[in-house]
Amino acid sequence: MKKVSYRASFCEEMLRFFEGPAFHVTEVQKKDGTFTLLETAAELPTFAAFAKKIGVTCKELQRWEEQHPAFKYACEQARDRQANILIQNSLRGNYAATFAVFTAKNLLGWKDGRESKDNAQNAGEVVVSWEDENAK
Repeated sequence: MKKVSYRASFCEEMLRFFEGPAFHVTEVQKKDGTFTLLETAAELPTFAAFAKKIGVTCKELQRWEEQHPAFKYACEQARDRQANILIQNSLRGNYAATFAVFTAKNLLGWKDGRESKDNAQNAGEVVVSWEDENAK
């Protein structure tokens, strides 16, 4: 199998791959003759799918990201687009909540508040503060 070398054009190709609507709405006719709208989540674009499309591995994409600033920036934009699709479909109920949380943590590196260092150090401590506007 021939090794695929990095090309600057992969930046735009990747951005096109990660672009697109988060979901599709289709009008469907019911048995009684009335119409209803059916919302379907679009396929969540992944780096694994993009790597397969251009004939490389995810590890190769990571190497390119480390070596080529333009590709790194394109990857950042792609992750933002991926996150938007995940968020939009999660908020609309198109993805199961457990899938959305798992995916956000593993693909996008998100953490929930309970995992932060500050929260671990201050476990059980609640601090509340406010300013009284009339005291000014």
